[in-house]
Amino acid sequence: MKDFILGILMGIANLLPGISGGTIAAISGRYEIILKAASDIISFKWNKEAFKILTSLIVGMGVSIIFLSKILSFLFEKYPEYSYGIFIGLIIGGLFYLISQIEIKQKSNISIITISFVLTYFLLRFAENLETSNGNVSMWYLFIGGIIGAATMVLPGISGSSMLLIMGIYKPIIDAISNMDFSILIPFAFGVGGGLIFVILVLEKLLERFRDQVLSFLIGLTIAGMVIIFPITSKLLTYVFLIVGIFLSKYLERILNE
Repeated sequence: MKDFILGILMGIANLLPGISGGTIAAISGRYEIILKAASDIISFKWNKEAFKILTSLIVGMGVSIIFLSKILSFLFEKYPEYSYGIFIGLIIGGLFYLISQIEIKQKSNISIITISFVLTYFLLRFAENLETSNGNVSMWYLFIGGIIGAATMVLPGISGSSMLLIMGIYKPIIDAISNMDFSILIPFAFGVGGGLIFVILVLEKLLERFRDQVLSFLIGLTIAGMVIIFPITSKLLTYVFLIVGIFLSKYLERILNE
């Protein structure tokens, strides 16, 4: 049940611009468990637990995307500051857990967090200013877009849908899904598959050997992504929702780690 709930939250995050499903997985404390399960399946190390974890996540994500997309679209259109406020609260609350998993006073970890934050922040700010064409898209560009989209969906802090928007292929992909245009979907799907396999296997190996350093890097990514979407507003209720999000995060952390 815990992974089904987490899947719902990750599905919601992937529906929202600027929020990564990887961020939600990371702040839940189950990022490494999910990564290991996915790595086992990809490496054909079939086991019941890995299959159960991934199945629960996929079903939860599917349920949220199918049944909650219209509700979320309405809330974020009508009340964007309040909606982002509660999600930022969730991320802040989860960051406390992530930070507790490393030696935060160690200079090397602080350096990695700082470098990761600065690079990600300026990359995202630069990307926001890019103008891309929504004309005809080449097969290779779709393939590369799939790789980048998949990688950023796995990594905390960077939204996969935002990267597709930046590359100018978000609308063509959405239109292709609606119209079942396989000339666009097939190369994109191959890119997504390749990107997921590569990132999952590499991250899992890195976490085995350099856990503190990888988590520090992911913390920097998460903070940068959070700063980018932080709702600066004069509406006091937004910050009330942010505080609610922090408490909700601690409650979810307790449920997901039982």
